[in-house]
Amino acid sequence: MQVANLFRALTATAFLVTAALVAAPVSAATPIVTLSASGDPNTLPGGQSLIASFNNAATPTAVLLPNFTLTLDGATVGFREGQAGYSGTLPNNSTNYLTIPGSASATLFSLKGLTSFSFYMGSPDSYNSVQFIGTGYNQTLNGGQFTGGNTSQSWNWGTRVNFDFGGAVVNQVILRSSRNSFEVDNFAGSVSAAPEPATWAMMITGFGAVGAIIRRRRAALGFA
Repeated sequence: MQVANLFRALTATAFLVTAALVAAPVSAATPIVTLSASGDPNTLPGGQSLIASFNNAATPTAVLLPNFTLTLDGATVGFREGQAGYSGTLPNNSTNYLTIPGSASATLFSLKGLTSFSFYMGSPDSYNSVQFIGTGYNQTLNGGQFTGGNTSQSWNWGTRVNFDFGGAVVNQVILRSSRNSFEVDNFAGSVSAAPEPATWAMMITGFGAVGAIIRRRRAALGFA
C-alpha cells in the first residue's frame, strides 16, 4: 500500500509540473529600462551582482560568477580608449572597459538565466543595440530605446542602464554596434532562482525513473 501511494504521489507531482510548464505564460514584454548612477561606474542596482569588469585586457572574456560565459566577436577590451573615430571614454572610469566597434558584438550567456541586467555605458549612440534571448523571449532595443531617448553621442554621459525582464528569464544578452563604437563596463545582473525548463525536464525524467523502479519492485513482490 505504501509503495502504491508513493507511486501515485510521484505520478501526480510529475503531471502537475508538466502542466505548469505547458500552461505558464511566458512574458514577451519589452524590458523595463531605468537609468541610474550617472557618472558612477561602480554602484550596482539592489539585488544585482557584478558579472564582468573587463579590468584585465589579457583575459577579455573573464567573468566573475559561475555559470556565465562571455564571447567577443570583434569586440575588444582596453584598446585605443578616447581616440577619435574609435572608442569614446567612460566618465570617472579609470579601468579598462569593453569596446564594441562597427559590425562587432559581445554575447553574455547565463546557464541559470537572468531576471535583470545592467551595465555602465559611455556615449549614447543611435547605432547601438542590445538583444535579450530566453525561453519564449526575444527582445531587441536600439539606440535611444535604452538611453531615455538620448542619442547625443556625448562622451560625458556615463550612466548605468538597467533592464528588468518583467518576470521572464533571459539566458543571452547580445550587444552590437553598426558603427564605432559601443562602450560599456561592469556587467551586473540578478540570477534567476527558479529552475529553467531543462532542469524541470530532468526532474520529470527523475520522477519517471523512480516510478519505473517502484513498478518493478511491485512486480517482484507480486511474484514472491
